[in-house]
Amino acid sequence: MRLKPKTKYTSRILAAIFIVMTLFSERAPAADIQFNASLDRNIIALGQSAQLNLHFDGSSKVPAPDAPQVKGLQVRYVGPSTQMSIVNGRMSSSVNHIYRIVPTKTGKFTIGPLAVEYKGDRYRSNSLELEVLDSSSQRQGHGQEQNQPAVNLTDRVFIEMEIDKDRLYVNEIATLHIKLFVNSMKVRDVQYPRYSHEGFSVDEFEKPREYQLNRGGVIYSVLDFQTEIFATKEGQLSLGPAELKANIVTQSRRRSPSSRFDSFFGRDPFDDFFGNYETHPVELNADALSVNVLPLPAEGRPADFKGTIGSFQLHVSVSPDHVKVGDPVTLAMTVTGRGNLDAVHSPTLINQEGFKVYDPQIRQEPNSKVFEQVLIPADEKINSTPDSSLSFFDPAKGRYITLVRKGVPLQVMKAERKEEITILDAANVAERPLKKESIGRDIIYIKESPGRIVKKNDYLYTNPLFLMLQAVPLLLFAALWFYRKKQERLSTDIGYARRLSAPKKAKKGIQQAEHYLRKNSTGEYYDAVFKTLRDYLGNRFHVPSGGITGDSLDSIIKGEHIDSEITERLKNIFRECDMVRYAPADFNIARMEETLTEMRELIDYLERHKL
Repeated sequence: MRLKPKTKYTSRILAAIFIVMTLFSERAPAADIQFNASLDRNIIALGQSAQLNLHFDGSSKVPAPDAPQVKGLQVRYVGPSTQMSIVNGRMSSSVNHIYRIVPTKTGKFTIGPLAVEYKGDRYRSNSLELEVLDSSSQRQGHGQEQNQPAVNLTDRVFIEMEIDKDRLYVNEIATLHIKLFVNSMKVRDVQYPRYSHEGFSVDEFEKPREYQLNRGGVIYSVLDFQTEIFATKEGQLSLGPAELKANIVTQSRRRSPSSRFDSFFGRDPFDDFFGNYETHPVELNADALSVNVLPLPAEGRPADFKGTIGSFQLHVSVSPDHVKVGDPVTLAMTVTGRGNLDAVHSPTLINQEGFKVYDPQIRQEPNSKVFEQVLIPADEKINSTPDSSLSFFDPAKGRYITLVRKGVPLQVMKAERKEEITILDAANVAERPLKKESIGRDIIYIKESPGRIVKKNDYLYTNPLFLMLQAVPLLLFAALWFYRKKQERLSTDIGYARRLSAPKKAKKGIQQAEHYLRKNSTGEYYDAVFKTLRDYLGNRFHVPSGGITGDSLDSIIKGEHIDSEITERLKNIFRECDMVRYAPADFNIARMEETLTEMRELIDYLERHKL
């Protein structure tokens, strides 16, 4: 029992020593900071990635340097990793800034030496060598790579734009292909291509076809996007350029077990499936195509030509074929064949005498276009429908063609004669005496009472309540639309989803801290406070939560225009949590309540602060 005060006094001394050492460690002289660069591997294949580590020993506050610019390499910052240790009463801290390197071509690359300025001092790292091999050559052996030419990423993943005709006439249908070629790479999240098409009428892309193609001895997996287009004006037109966005899947370093037991106990076997692959966005481009669009020739153009171009057939039928004068019949003219059905106009009717003709009804199907024209014969001498003709330009033959179809036999009968009204007067009608009728017995009134009297022009649609009810479906639709958009954004935008869930998760963490506060569990309380604040900042700023400490706070909120006082208050909470974790000390309930209140205020400030 007598040792308890002494233990309590000793823990307070250790806590004070820890704070003093922390203050002095943050003011480490420039000579104590060591800057070192390293790679997790020096030889990779095209389609793999390497990890670049920029390690600063002596301070955990050095901000992340700008990503090194090396032609042929894409370098992306991943995040920091800080470390703090106490050895023989001396504390040291360090920070490791992690970058991911994705090569865009094969060859040997030199990274660095890199230079960083921090607090007026300049630090310089060592240089690194990275060799990128072609994936196919790597399987054959590293020694054969020496005589191989450089291979670019665009040699493995690229797109091409093709059109099935080298010249077009105005309104002539052509098929456009935009093909994605992939070799020895993994690609996913492929979006539909986009391209410029001024002067062309285009349709939406069909579902792409997948197949393999051998080109120069190299096997490519091809994703073929197809659509139909036609030019709306003549001249030398440009089609494209085209672009396609996708994600390239790169393989990170795979850890090799040092023994057969390591494969079971030394690492997580699921790393090979979920932990060794990363995606990197890529935008692929294809050059524009020059298309020569020719005007339709004036020589030999029929008088009834209306711009139809292609190769077509014309079929004619009538229903019914037995009618009377004045009865309607339907003449169906079906156009089939290859060409631009959108530009096909109604065939021309020849010799319409004896018919009353109405405008046709048009029905377009995938491979045909039907014109249904109503005709009314006015003479029983008619024995067939009018002749029909269709003129079009055949680009394959280079000339105009006119199809003429004879009228379909039609039997028209004379209309029946209408009965005339005859008035007959009866002769010698005998007189009959009139009897006095009793009113009300043999008369049936239409209405016995006027019924309910309503106001004139009092319609339902003028009722304000009715008008308000009409807005309910619209409001319900709008609410469902916004809800669906929000759910889609939550499932696709990870940063937005984390930002939205940050206050809710922080509230649960605060409740857990309050629970430990009531139980007077100091260690569990500060663990809950640390975890709540760390997870909230990670979700709020969309950064990995595991690497957030008081030392890395400056680099996380850099550029967010947050007041320095707020930043310092956040650091103080992290330092207080570290004091309990690394040098246990007793804190009274009042101090713990102040910390919890301050964390609430800081989270509330960050929620109201627009970033």
